Amino acid sequence: MSTYMNKPSLGDRYAEITVVVVTVIALLTGWFYKSSVENRSVAFESDGVSAAVPDGWLQSQADGDIIRATDRASASFPTTYAISKLAVATEVTPVQAASFQTTDRSQQLTGFRVLDQQTVLVNGQEAYQVSYVFVDYNPNAIQADIPSVVRGVDYIFVKNGQAITVSYWADEHEYEVGLNLFNRFLSSVKF
Repeated sequence: MSTYMNKPSLGDRYAEITVVVVTVIALLTGWFYKSSVENRSVAFESDGVSAAVPDGWLQSQADGDIIRATDRASASFPTTYAISKLAVATEVTPVQAASFQTTDRSQQLTGFRVLDQQTVLVNGQEAYQVSYVFVDYNPNAIQADIPSVVRGVDYIFVKNGQAITVSYWADEHEYEVGLNLFNRFLSSVKF
């Protein structure tokens, strides 16, 4: 009896390599497409302020904000970006404007606590950064939701007698994940 070894032919080898190459190309194409969809933005301009808001987010102007963009796909507390503007005296510094903003937030938000504050540079402009947490709960007695701990950060800029505040709020479990997208939004803000 002779032993016959079944050797793969040259065509079989090319077929295996082709399957691997096509699979890798398809995965890379899908990843690039997914990234481009997630990173799409819509230009926004109002009251001398412009920004690139993530596409598909709900845009509104509430509570004196120039814009408030909300991600409707957030799990609990809706991830939110906001830009507000307040007229201030020309000699007011970002630290003083931040103090006013922090006092206002402490009166408006439940369980508000400042975590960190510091002077930073954003796109070459001096800003004062205030990181904080607060508790969000639904006062609707029909919906018995568990309160959410929300992390937030404000970047306060003072320019030409105006205090511009750029804010980011997200559920504590989604905050770090969404920080890169917010930083792109922050970099797109022009005034």
